[in-house]
Amino acid sequence: MKRSTISEVAKLAGVSRATVSKVFNNDEKISKKTRDKVLEIAKKLNYQPSAIARSLRNKKSKAIGLMLPNITNPFFPQVVRGVEEVALENNYVVIFCSFEEQFQKESQYFQLLDNRWIDGIIFSGVTGDKEEKEYIQNIQKRGIPIVFIDRGIEGHFSNLVAIDNEEATFKGTRYLIELGHKRIGFVNGPGEVKLFAKRLEGYKRALQESGLEFDKDLVVEGKQNPGVAEQAVKQFLSQKKPPTAIFATSDLVAIALLREVQNRGLGVPEDISIMGFDNVPLASLTSPSLTTVAQPIYKMGVEATKLLIDHIEKKETTKRKIILDTELVIRESTAKVEN
Repeated sequence: MKRSTISEVAKLAGVSRATVSKVFNNDEKISKKTRDKVLEIAKKLNYQPSAIARSLRNKKSKAIGLMLPNITNPFFPQVVRGVEEVALENNYVVIFCSFEEQFQKESQYFQLLDNRWIDGIIFSGVTGDKEEKEYIQNIQKRGIPIVFIDRGIEGHFSNLVAIDNEEATFKGTRYLIELGHKRIGFVNGPGEVKLFAKRLEGYKRALQESGLEFDKDLVVEGKQNPGVAEQAVKQFLSQKKPPTAIFATSDLVAIALLREVQNRGLGVPEDISIMGFDNVPLASLTSPSLTTVAQPIYKMGVEATKLLIDHIEKKETTKRKIILDTELVIRESTAKVEN
């Protein structure tokens, strides 16, 4: 079907092309009678104004960049779903970039988004790298708003949607203690990353408030991938008094721990309780199903996009930090300690 033009709408409505343009740009000087007539003709002709032409006039692309570190991690598809839903409701398109935790790829995406006249960026997976920080600050200096998910740049106040990481791990550790566990293994991400440092603090605080001693040999830190599970189980089970529970700050790692423990002939939760963090969809499908600290992942995407659009459209000018609640989801992988 041939696409209708602005000239055809103007001719049938008996107005100029400029008037049609003003109607679609919500010019308040156009009378209601003229506006209604133009919109009626446009509807009959199935006319839609060119988004490209409009973006050139308004200097707005109606496009949002979404940068994520690794789309294969089941945490991120839920973020994407939240972002896309709000973007679509507000007539924005999302340009998706997965940089696979590689700075070279990340910097290429930053340049690409900057050259594409993006209205704003949602970014999850900040590494804290000096060059990364410079890229982000340069983009912000040009007036392009950025909203961070999960963690922002150290020492730089930014728009951020996150959880209280210390409180979340405190909550999970305290639950294991309430089940009678006194030696709890803790498998965490890199300690130099503030997010994971906060999670370790929550674990330590729960032990301290329960009168339990912190044992550094019960802590394993490393990249949040399944490979760390083998190292952790080997370290924990080689001890004279192995832990009766393990808390991993990632569901993927917790699921890998579950498999490692079972492969060694031990039962979960009969011999060792295992707890995860995130509540990705896979957590409910393992055998046994995984107890976990649930992050509101979808809501993070929703709130980040709302905040970004508010900044793009100047409804919000002050940088904000939104902290969302976590929830303990109790399933089959944890149990009381057997005497």
